Amino acid sequence: MISWGTLYYALPATSTAIARDTGWSVVLITTAFSAGLILSAAAGIPVGRLLDRAGPRLAMTVGIVVGAVGLVAVAVAPSFPLFIAAWCVVGLGQSATLYQAAFTVINTTFGARRGTALTVVTLAAGLASTIFAPIAVALTHGLGWRGSFLILAGILLVTVGPIHATLLPRRWLHIDGVPDAGARADPFRVRRIARSRPFLLLQVGVTGLALALYALTINLVPLLTSAGLAAAAAATAFGLVGVGQVAGRAFFAFGRGTTTVPAVTAVAAVAVIALAGFAAGAGALPAAIGLAVLAGAARGSLTLIQASVVVDRWGTANTGHLTGIFAAPVTIATAIAPAVGAALLQATDATITALLCAAVAAIGGGALLLGTTTHRDPRVATRHRTHQ
Repeated sequence: MISWGTLYYALPATSTAIARDTGWSVVLITTAFSAGLILSAAAGIPVGRLLDRAGPRLAMTVGIVVGAVGLVAVAVAPSFPLFIAAWCVVGLGQSATLYQAAFTVINTTFGARRGTALTVVTLAAGLASTIFAPIAVALTHGLGWRGSFLILAGILLVTVGPIHATLLPRRWLHIDGVPDAGARADPFRVRRIARSRPFLLLQVGVTGLALALYALTINLVPLLTSAGLAAAAAATAFGLVGVGQVAGRAFFAFGRGTTTVPAVTAVAAVAVIALAGFAAGAGALPAAIGLAVLAGAARGSLTLIQASVVVDRWGTANTGHLTGIFAAPVTIATAIAPAVGAALLQATDATITALLCAAVAAIGGGALLLGTTTHRDPRVATRHRTHQ
């Protein structure tokens, strides 16, 4: 929760103040933020290998230090090029700190209890924007945005740093009676899995759904206002996306898994229905509120699918490396989604934007369902499976 709040949500909450103080446009500031996210996606693959080989304590503690250094660099950046460079450093910290690394730890160490653990972590992280956006705004009001980022860097370092350095296991624990299951595998296995049809279908499915859901929901306020809603009403609907996100994750806390065929079908269907619904109901507040909650629920559930799908299908061996490969295009999609949604709104209108996002979600949902139902290649099967 603290890592997401400081390394991710602080910038969107303070971008207007940064623009006002520096003269850089909000678009440029958001571009710097997206550059860090894209680098985070690329860095996630070697970070995943490091997690597999060295264990979580070293990699994730270093990630916190790098992230804190990046936030300090953001605070003192005297020019826009150095501001971009600073967010790239933050991106390196994100790759070893946020969901991707946390999911690897949980999937490799929690065994049969990992479904509950994943839900708890994502529910807590779902509160990050609720808690840290107001904190960042208040700090900026009192100390300026540069002082705010310095304080946030200190909060990250002194709270999360000791957690990672002392409470995470130094080496991977025994899974299903097999020592170091996270690191022991056929050296060619990762390549075979990453090139297999099920892996690619699942990857395309999650990426497509993420792109569609984030492109519309991040731009929900301008979409709803362009459809005729007042700004305050649009903001209310936008805030309820977070409520739906938490509700979607909580729903799976009592289920039998997030990557079963019924679960995947339900999430894809809800995403398509919600996004298509905005084409017809964006101008009415009750409909906009209901659709925002549904879109949020699909977004929240998709996070759990991404967290579970690799281990559910291929087991815990080399989960860090495989998770890094799987998450790279998903992270890039979420990084560019705000710009994609804004460009669609500018070039078309709310109805066409919603329909295009629904079409992308339908393609992604179809690929996800195909990947879920496609049989595994026996050459990449593993004995080291854990069950949710």
